[in-house]
Amino acid sequence: MTTITRAIGLFEALPGATRGIVWMVFATFCYAVLYAVVKHLSHDLHTIQIVFFRSALGVLFMLPWLVRAGLGALKTDRHGAYWVRSGLNYIGMVMLMWGIGNLALQDVTALMYTGPLFTVVFVALILGEKVGLARALALAVGFSGALIIIRPGIIPISLAAIAIVSTSACYALCNVVTKSLGRSEDTNKIVFYVFLQMLIIGMGPAIYVWKTPALELWGWIVAMGVLSSLATQGVTRALVAADASLVMPFNFLKLPFAVVLGFAFWNEFPDLWTGIGAAVIFASTYYIARREAAARAAEKAAEAAKPVRPV
Repeated sequence: MTTITRAIGLFEALPGATRGIVWMVFATFCYAVLYAVVKHLSHDLHTIQIVFFRSALGVLFMLPWLVRAGLGALKTDRHGAYWVRSGLNYIGMVMLMWGIGNLALQDVTALMYTGPLFTVVFVALILGEKVGLARALALAVGFSGALIIIRPGIIPISLAAIAIVSTSACYALCNVVTKSLGRSEDTNKIVFYVFLQMLIIGMGPAIYVWKTPALELWGWIVAMGVLSSLATQGVTRALVAADASLVMPFNFLKLPFAVVLGFAFWNEFPDLWTGIGAAVIFASTYYIARREAAARAAEKAAEAAKPVRPV
């Protein structure tokens, strides 16, 4: 037995809660480094090119799954929903990559915490899920956290900040479509289609702004794809190993990671208002997540308590 195999065995033997926390911390670190890599690339490459490479690498990393599953795994009768999701994802990713290149990493990270808040709003408006008074108040508090970071009327509102908040809104809409697709479609198929369709959507714009990357940039481009894939794997495995209410608070570590990277490489000093706003947003999303988890647990308990009718 090799050292790596032994280490994997020891890790798998840990309680699910411990593994979930480790995976989430790993994912947040990967996301913070990913933002830093994108910020580095944005000095030499157009945002649209960065998104194009991200999409191409996403397709490349999904090919092993496609080879195993076969082309038949791509059959679907929901092409419209897939294209809507991919279009929203493309727009969101372009705004995110541009925002990362023009805003402090700590602000990007903090404002991206608004995503779950937008998701609750859109799920209520589009899918008709009920939002009670407590959740509505939590949403209001959460969005006030974004205002603390942006501080409209106190400092000039930057287009980069608006882009990041708009990214959160786009990704939230993606989550709503994904929730709909997930009722009938395989998860790997959903992931593959979004990267493939984003690649198709972004091909024309990428050709228009094309600039062949210098040799030294290719390593960073590959690192972007690897980090994104690792971060996605980390979040997925964390949620499989433990309850979301336990592991999601560790997502907040993305902010201090981003602060350290921003300070180390771009002299971006920590901002008190960003920290306060991020804490407000995160507390709101955590409260909503805990309420939803409690509601689901109550529903399951009520369902289990129902007497079984004789056939």
